[in-house]
Amino acid sequence: MAVRVTLLIKKLDTLTDEEFHNYWEGPHAQIFLGVPIVKEKILKNQPQAANRTTFHVDKTTSAALAAQGLPVAEYDGEVNLWAASLEDIMAMYTDPEYQRLVLPDGEVFSKTKESKIMIGYDKDFVANGKVL
Repeated sequence: MAVRVTLLIKKLDTLTDEEFHNYWEGPHAQIFLGVPIVKEKILKNQPQAANRTTFHVDKTTSAALAAQGLPVAEYDGEVNLWAASLEDIMAMYTDPEYQRLVLPDGEVFSKTKESKIMIGYDKDFVANGKVL
C-alpha cells in the first residue's frame, strides 16, 4: 500500500497570491522534480500528477465561507506526495541534494516553519458495499 504525505503550506506575507502560486508551480516544481531521489522514490499516482498533486486555495471563496461561520483552514495550498513506503519518503527528505536544493527553495515562497505534515494512506470510498 502506497504512503501519502500531505504538506499544508502558507505563503510568505511579502508575496501576492499570484506570485506565490506562480513560483510554487513554476521554479519550485522544476527544482523539486529535477532532484534524482524524487524521481526514484516518489510514485506517480495519477498520470497528470507528475509525481505529486498540488491544491491552490481560492482566497475569495474561502473568505466567503469563513464569513458564513465555516471553519476555513488558514493555509494557502497543499501538496500530496505518494511513495511505496515511509522509508522512501524519509530517503527523499534526508537526501543531501534534496536538502541542498528543495528545502532552501521552499523558504523563497513559503513559511516553512508554519507548514504541517500529515502522513497516511489512501482508501477508496465505499458506499453500499461498492467502491465509488
